[in-house]
Amino acid sequence: MHLFGWLDAHARLRPDHPAVVDRAHGRTYTYRELRDAAMRQAASLLRLGLEPGDRVAVLSANRIEMLELLFGCARIGTIMVPMNFRLTEPELERILEDCTPSLLLVEAGRNVKTEVARLPIEGLSPASQDANVIAPLPDPEDPLLILYTGGTTGVPKGALLSQKTIQWNAWNTISGWSLSPSDVAPIFTPFFHTGGLNVLATPLLCLGATIVLPEGASFDPAVAAQVIEEERCTHVFMVPTMFQMLRDSDAFDADRFRTVKAFISGGAPCPAALFEAYWAQGLPLRQGYGLTEAGPNTFGASTEDACRRPGTVGTPLPHVRLRLERADGGEAEVGEVGELLIAGPHVTPGYWQRPVETAAVLSNGWLRTGDLARRDAEGFYYIAGRSKEMFISGGENVFPAEVEEVLTSHPEVVEAAVVGVPDAHWGEVGRAFVVARTEGLLDSESLIRYCQGRLARYKTPKEVCVVAALPRSATGKVLKRLLIEPSQN
Repeated sequence: MHLFGWLDAHARLRPDHPAVVDRAHGRTYTYRELRDAAMRQAASLLRLGLEPGDRVAVLSANRIEMLELLFGCARIGTIMVPMNFRLTEPELERILEDCTPSLLLVEAGRNVKTEVARLPIEGLSPASQDANVIAPLPDPEDPLLILYTGGTTGVPKGALLSQKTIQWNAWNTISGWSLSPSDVAPIFTPFFHTGGLNVLATPLLCLGATIVLPEGASFDPAVAAQVIEEERCTHVFMVPTMFQMLRDSDAFDADRFRTVKAFISGGAPCPAALFEAYWAQGLPLRQGYGLTEAGPNTFGASTEDACRRPGTVGTPLPHVRLRLERADGGEAEVGEVGELLIAGPHVTPGYWQRPVETAAVLSNGWLRTGDLARRDAEGFYYIAGRSKEMFISGGENVFPAEVEEVLTSHPEVVEAAVVGVPDAHWGEVGRAFVVARTEGLLDSESLIRYCQGRLARYKTPKEVCVVAALPRSATGKVLKRLLIEPSQN
C-alpha cells in the first residue's frame, strides 16, 4: 500500500504508456518518466534534510510537479500539504502556522509571507539531477496528505490521508466505477481539493491509465470541451457550476463528447434541470457524493440507475459501510432521513493536531459526515442536505435540498440556496436566494406561487431574494453561512 509502488510497477509493465498529458507545456509523461521524476523529487527532499513526517507545503495551480512531489513524498514518508491558492495571505498564513512545514514550494507569481524556507516548485528537481534514494519505505498508516477542509465553517481543519486510505479509495473507485487502463480523465478541479487528487487522478494512476492537465488555472468551458474532445476523455468529473457553464456555452455539442462514458457531478448538489439538459443530449451525467474525510468516493451508480432514480447518488462502493442514524441514535428506516455515517479503510484517521475535532466526527470506526440522507427499498441513497442546514418550521423538519430542487426546476432559475431564518410565529421559515437566467424576469411572489403547488406549505419559502450570484468556497460549495449571517444582524 505504498503509492510509489504504483509508478514502480507501471514503469515495468507499461513503461511507455501515457500517465499524464500536460497540455500547458505540450508534453506527455510516460509511466517511466513519471516514476523517474518522482524519484528525483524524493532525492531533492532528502538532500534538503527532510525526514519522514516533515510537511512540504505547496502553493501552486495544478501542474506536473505536484504529482511528482506526491509520489516523491510517498517514497520517503514526508507529508504533502497542497494549499488553496485562491485564499488571501492571512488565510494562507494561518494554514502555514497550523501545519508548520519544513519547506514551502511556490509557483512563480504567487506569494505568501512566512519564515518557512521556500523554493520555486518549477526547479526543485531538474531532469539532470541524480535520483538515488536510499530510505526505507514508510508505514502505509502514516499520513501522506493534509487537505484543508475549511470553507463552509470558516475554520480550516487539516484532514489526514494516509497511503492506506488513498489506496483503498483507489481500489473502491476502480472496481465500483469499472475503470480500466485505457481510460482517460481531465482534471479540472484543483489539487488542493480532494476532488482534484482523489476522485479520478489517483485511482487512474493506480490503475495505469491516463490523466490530463488542461492549460490555464481557471475553468474555461471552451477549453474544457476542446480537452475532452481532443484527448478522447472517458470520464469527466466537475462541480455543478462547471457543468452549467459548459451547458450554457457555445462549445456544448454532444457530438464532441461521444467518448465519455460518465460525466460525474460532485462537490455540491446538481440541479435536476441540469441533469435533464445533459440526458436530453444523450450525455451520461450522474450525481456523485463524497467528502475529504472519506476517500472521497463513496457511491456508484450507472447512468441508467441515475435516470430511473432522479437525485440518487447510487449504492455503496466495495469496502464501504454505511449507516443512517436518527437523532435518537437509532437506525433510520427505508425512506426516513438520517445522518450519514461511513466506515471503511478509506476513512481518514483524523485531523492534523485536532484531537477534539477528530473525536467529534470519529467514533468506533464510524465517520459522522454531518450530511443527511435517505435510502430507498432497493438500497439507493439520496442526499437530503447538511444536518446543520435543516431547520424546523412549525414543528416540521425542512430539508433545504428538497426546496432547492423545486426552485431550480423553474425554467428561469439557474441556482438556488435555501436557509432557515427566525420567525416569531413558526420558529423558523425558509428564505431562498436564487440566481436568475434572465435579468428582470423573476420576482419573489411568482416564485413563491410556483413552490406552493409543488411543496407542502411549511416547506414553501416565505421570502425569495433574487441575487446576481451565490457565495461559494474555492471548491464550489455554496457558503450558506454568508447568506444566514446578514439576516441575523
